[in-house]
Amino acid sequence: MIRTRAVFAAGFLGALALRVGFLLQFSGNYDVGSYGQVVAILRAGGDLYGEAVRYNYSPLWAHLLAGLDGLASRLGCSFGAAVGAFLTAVDAATALVLHRLAGGGRKGAAAALLFFANPVSIFVTSFHLQFDNLAILFLLVAVWCAGRPAVSRAHAAAALSASILVKHVALFFPPLFLARPGRRGLGPVATLVPYAAFGAAFLPYWRSWPGIRANVIGYRSLAEDYGVAMLRAIPGAPAWLPTAVFLSGVGAALVLLRRVELPRACLLLFLVMLLLVPGVCEYYFVWPVALGALFGGAGYAVYTVVVASFFLGSPDGLALALPHLPGWHGIWWSLLLWLLWEVRRLGSRPSSGIMAA
Repeated sequence: MIRTRAVFAAGFLGALALRVGFLLQFSGNYDVGSYGQVVAILRAGGDLYGEAVRYNYSPLWAHLLAGLDGLASRLGCSFGAAVGAFLTAVDAATALVLHRLAGGGRKGAAAALLFFANPVSIFVTSFHLQFDNLAILFLLVAVWCAGRPAVSRAHAAAALSASILVKHVALFFPPLFLARPGRRGLGPVATLVPYAAFGAAFLPYWRSWPGIRANVIGYRSLAEDYGVAMLRAIPGAPAWLPTAVFLSGVGAALVLLRRVELPRACLLLFLVMLLLVPGVCEYYFVWPVALGALFGGAGYAVYTVVVASFFLGSPDGLALALPHLPGWHGIWWSLLLWLLWEVRRLGSRPSSGIMAA
């Protein structure tokens, strides 16, 4: 037991050291520059959506950035250091939630370490300083609340709302939380709360509706040579085809995942989204990493290796001139492999993935 704890402790400390090492070398990037622009607009009392054309989210993250900027000034550190330290703390909290979701003990510690030491998580948080991890933390909290009879279902709805308000990567997830025979969950009204909260967050900015429509609702990410975005290369294909394929695939997944246990259903939905997303950034690939740590497996391992290798050679990553590193298509195929692996595991389980009451 003591040796096992020592191994886990060494793993966490090693991962933390690597994360801190990246942060110490951080000298700024495009997105952190955008964060600074958002803070400057708020400080000047400007219009967040009328001026900040590089801001594509609800106001919550903007005000969190303003708070981190104030904290950095009081501590005498850089804005980037404050953001990076906060996001690292978020990943530590995510590891704690995973520990509880996995049932604690050795299994919980393994899931927590599998996430916290995952190179994809480390790279997105400590190299890119992206905040997708905060939205994912609240999603995991919602999953935990939904499975706890002693916890109010209102807490699950609140956590889902917070996730979508931070960054709407979980916009399609509330239907997965619906209560069904033999499974605890949210009622139909409660599943609408996150959407109502997201819409209400923009009410103070209603005069900036054109900016909200263009920068939040109309945002489509980057058109890389990846996945269904390649459909645009078909002669005569309509511009809306990739988005239609994405929405159709997500809708089908929501129907097919109705009876799958909630944590695994959330993982599978992330995999479907990333396979069919019509526009992509490389930090999107952190989305399924936390939930994947609960289940592990060959699909998770292959995906981690492929995405981490992609980061090594990416111009927005370490840009190492190493031969045979995977590109966008390699990640897509690793996602497909992972999805098929998880579907196979579902079919081999006696419960067929149905969540117990």
